[in-house]
Amino acid sequence: MAFKLGNRNNNPTHSRGVRVIETPLEGGEWAEARKDGTIAINSDKVDTSNKPLMKRIIKHEMKHMKDMQEGRADYGENWMYWDGKVYLRREINGTNFIDGPNGRHPEGSHEHPWEQEAVEAETK
Repeated sequence: MAFKLGNRNNNPTHSRGVRVIETPLEGGEWAEARKDGTIAINSDKVDTSNKPLMKRIIKHEMKHMKDMQEGRADYGENWMYWDGKVYLRREINGTNFIDGPNGRHPEGSHEHPWEQEAVEAETK
């Protein structure tokens, strides 16, 4: 699956029609799937010229995007929805956590089932 990345001014697009934008992200994550249908790549952390890394990131975020489109996942500022249940998001000592089905873990932790599935999707 090919994707094209460019500078912030030319609205790069993934081959499935998902816009991929480069922008700094506050939480320190490498990328995020957004409800507006875009994938944001953290321009402060990711070398977008590293094609194998970019391919993994895009596959990971596309899984999150698919989960949102299918109604399995959703999120708001203070909550996360996964498979029919709502989990609270909170900041503790400057770190963002989700009280998920496997307990309290930082956002992006592979302990969360939605992250486990997205990590698995990276190699498919």
